[in-house]
Amino acid sequence: MTLIYLLTFFFGLCFGSFINALVYRLNENLPIGQARSICPKCKKQLKWFDNIPLVSFIFLRGKCRFCHEKISWQYPIVELTTALFFLLSFFLTMEQWNNGTMESWFYGFMVILYSWFIISALITIFLFDLKYSLIPDKISLPAIALALIFQIFFWLDGEMPFLLGLKNLSFVIISAIIGGSWFAIQYFFSQGRWVGGGDIRLGILMGLILPWPHIFTALFLSYIMGALVSAPLLIFKKKTMKSEIPFGVFLVPATLLVMFWGEKIVNWYLNLF
Repeated sequence: MTLIYLLTFFFGLCFGSFINALVYRLNENLPIGQARSICPKCKKQLKWFDNIPLVSFIFLRGKCRFCHEKISWQYPIVELTTALFFLLSFFLTMEQWNNGTMESWFYGFMVILYSWFIISALITIFLFDLKYSLIPDKISLPAIALALIFQIFFWLDGEMPFLLGLKNLSFVIISAIIGGSWFAIQYFFSQGRWVGGGDIRLGILMGLILPWPHIFTALFLSYIMGALVSAPLLIFKKKTMKSEIPFGVFLVPATLLVMFWGEKIVNWYLNLF
């Protein structure tokens, strides 16, 4: 089992590396299937041994082999974050399997596949919005379609054990409408100054991931996170009230937190009163 966990972790690292490359190539309008990665600074093609997730960064001491410019910490952080979330979802699924609450190996496989897909999509959205203040439709729209397909499957087959379970497919539709409408209303009244169209589509995706009423938990958490980050920036005059802060960087972490620990977060909050 230890070997399986190690393989899962390495697979997550590889997917994190793919996310880094995907974000770069989408922004540069480069083909996704480009044969080899290149250094974004000197444009040299990287050798395969310079492209091993996390390991190459450590071995190269965070510098390009050719131009010796520093490699952004974005790369190992994204790789490690993706790997840890992959490992977490696999561990929780196996825990349910060992407890006898998993229906079948195929169902467990679908839960793992779904969680890895959602994790990858959300981290990609987070990174793109953080770097370029944009949520690309090439990521959000396919993610919405696939999330809906997965949710229909789970609704027909049963509830997801460690994720937020489905009691009725209508809860997912209602949640998606709420998530999208919340940002659509803001977009309409602010004429796009408060939020962008990408936030509307991310809201829909959040609703598909987090059935009613957990969409509200994620929205609440995202605004708390936004306030905690924005307040110091305003106080120390790093930002002004007119500055644009990409909201996807708060929506994504909130969605992941609620996706895995939504019930515990709500119970903890209610126990405060």
